[in-house]
Amino acid sequence: MNIEELQKIIYNAGIVGAGGAGFPTHRKLSDKVEQIVVNAAECEPLMMVDHHLLECHLAEIAEALKAMCDTMGAKEAIIGIKGKNMHLLNESVVNTFKGTPIKIKEIPDIYPAGDEVVLTYETTGKIIPEGAIPVMVGVMVVNVETVYNIYKAMTNGEPVVKKYITIGGDVPKDITVTVPVGIKIKDLLDSVGYGNLENKAVVNGGPMMGKLVDIDTDAVTKTTKGLLIFPKTHGIIQRMMLPTNIAMKRASAACCNCTMCTDICPRYLLGYNLEVHKTVRAASHGEVQNTEAFLQNALCCGCGICSVIACQQGLTPSKLSMEIKGSLGKHGLKRTNNIAPESVRDVRASRLVSSNKLIDRLGIRRYVKDFVEKVDTQFNPDKVYIALSQHVGKPATPVVKVGDKVKCGDVVALTPYEDLGTTMHASINGTVTEITDRFIIIGK
Repeated sequence: MNIEELQKIIYNAGIVGAGGAGFPTHRKLSDKVEQIVVNAAECEPLMMVDHHLLECHLAEIAEALKAMCDTMGAKEAIIGIKGKNMHLLNESVVNTFKGTPIKIKEIPDIYPAGDEVVLTYETTGKIIPEGAIPVMVGVMVVNVETVYNIYKAMTNGEPVVKKYITIGGDVPKDITVTVPVGIKIKDLLDSVGYGNLENKAVVNGGPMMGKLVDIDTDAVTKTTKGLLIFPKTHGIIQRMMLPTNIAMKRASAACCNCTMCTDICPRYLLGYNLEVHKTVRAASHGEVQNTEAFLQNALCCGCGICSVIACQQGLTPSKLSMEIKGSLGKHGLKRTNNIAPESVRDVRASRLVSSNKLIDRLGIRRYVKDFVEKVDTQFNPDKVYIALSQHVGKPATPVVKVGDKVKCGDVVALTPYEDLGTTMHASINGTVTEITDRFIIIGK
């Protein structure tokens, strides 16, 4: 199999990054890849999907990695996993890695270990240049679930119609479930008995980088990895609900320019010229002529360390940075003075944030369960809402019309192969009942 053939398999299966922004995976494949880095960091607290996939499907993940290495000519595939989770790896399967390109790399229990820049450094020692992508240093970073999806596509042509999700937080028992892509989040929570959301809010993703769910409209997408339920009064929810204009007013009134947000920024510590305190000062005081203070936000990953750990005034620098980063993208503005750091900053080792410290600072220690059960419940929703945009790039265009009958796995929308995008599939058998600018709705 050559690269083009594997790219086509991945594109046809609709595979994107299973966590984060959802970059179309077929566009990551390249003959310039020397090392495949598997993100098994399970970066944010309360997330358990990667745990269960590694525990149950390590052999299949290894098969996919071997094929990917052979196809791209990569010399090794490194599974980056925290030491505390090494027990998840079946020893008999790991023993079969001898003589293969697959390696296990223990990474520190820090946040954000799953950021591709941090993970690349921790697994390979390479620092991705500012504004660049991992392949610029010969690396491809890929999520555990994404690799498992590649295995299923390679072996039986199975498209992405199911999603692994951890449901946790302020619930009696945390669980990991496998659900049809497109199931309404409200319907999912109702089916597992967690539908009573009075005075509670739901976060799609982790407690640091997740987004608040609109319980009336939001559905599961290919990037939904966790659904966390918290009281509306909890600090996590209050931080996410805070309007940017209020965050800016608070910064102008209370920021003392102590620079701690910069001092502890994970990418700054890797040598990046990302000085968060300059953004806070420029944005909150209207210093619009200081263009570098704004353009540098293109380097921000939005991890939230500056807001949750660093700022002693309770401000939210990361909210300002990500708002500016989004605006830069919309207006096509780029930072042109990027550098390639030669080494990390000397103070990095002493400023890393442990997962335990993050859990305590977030105030979620009481929500950390000793055990998260993988539940094999079958979900049979009457309707699914297949989002046309579940990925970075151009939204998919419907290839079906209202009234069409479809089967699970049928293509219902796609982005042209030459564009940045992917393919969408029906996740249940049924009839297309409605097509909106956001969803293809399929009912039984």
